[in-house]
Amino acid sequence: MPQQRTCGAVRLPRIIVTFAVRAELAPFRRLSTSKGVRPVLTGIGARNIETGLKKALEEGADLCVASGLAGSLRKEHGVGTILVAKAVKRGGIHTIMKSDESLVQAAIECGATPVEYFLTADRVANSVSEKARLGETAEAIEMESFHILNKARHHGVPAVAVRAVSDSVDRDMPLDFNLAITGNGEIALLPALSQVAAAPARLPQVFRFGFESALAARKLAHFLDRYLKCLMETR
Repeated sequence: MPQQRTCGAVRLPRIIVTFAVRAELAPFRRLSTSKGVRPVLTGIGARNIETGLKKALEEGADLCVASGLAGSLRKEHGVGTILVAKAVKRGGIHTIMKSDESLVQAAIECGATPVEYFLTADRVANSVSEKARLGETAEAIEMESFHILNKARHHGVPAVAVRAVSDSVDRDMPLDFNLAITGNGEIALLPALSQVAAAPARLPQVFRFGFESALAARKLAHFLDRYLKCLMETR
């Protein structure tokens, strides 16, 4: 897609980049200076998709990048690895949304590791055994990409799913985050703290998870900054 001209001036492509929560967005917002990029929060599980993302697509976009953090379902994808999915599954194996091939290729050229599938789940996978089971059909798990790619397709906007790994396949989650997700797709602090208070031995694992998630978010921000500049220059 070439850069478009308006009244003799080159118009940069309008790119939507989605994040589930502010903690994922914050490192990117501090780093990125790319013009034409519109960050959108969808909430965990894309629970706010009908507000922010729908409005952004209706106002006009040339590309959409579904980004954020993901849990690894394979040993070879460690914390901080940037993955780009050729397609995203949800539910049954026949429910699949494909990423735009040219956007996948550009992500690979910018350093992302290609995988066949992300799995968009309805809940957080908490245990090693659950991750192992899900890893038979996908390489990483998250909760938004399928819905975002589906919405982008509905508006005729090419889209791609890019994620940074925040937790490894061989470690249980330190908390049951399913109990802390609010109706608008945020993490409620009180239910999370209540779990820690009930099992103080979990605290080191909680700190480790927080550190690794922050690391993954920073690596994602650096990748996205490089990737979006590449897209701006070549489209």
